[in-house]
Amino acid sequence: MTEQNVFSPEAPVAKAAQAPRDLSAEIVARIEKESDERVTCRWIRGNSYRCNWWAAHNTKKYDNPLMEGLLVTTHRVRRSRFLNVTKIGEALVIEDSSSHGRQKA
Repeated sequence: MTEQNVFSPEAPVAKAAQAPRDLSAEIVARIEKESDERVTCRWIRGNSYRCNWWAAHNTKKYDNPLMEGLLVTTHRVRRSRFLNVTKIGEALVIEDSSSHGRQKA
């Protein structure tokens, strides 16, 4: 029996439509956050993302007067979550997949 190679022009298009894409910017724009928070989101792979909620850190507690003008890190991560995100139409379905349990984000 001989093997045949069949080329179908639709095959690459179908694969491209199923390929995951980075939704980080859309997640940051739509995810809940406090007014003083900034959210960063990184695509890990597939539907997995890591999001961090950053907020200003009070630097008045530092007791080293030489460090006051040199302190660079003024924002700290308040919370960090692993999210499973899928897009259905224009809606994002966001699920918390962090190790502490599954919750809606």
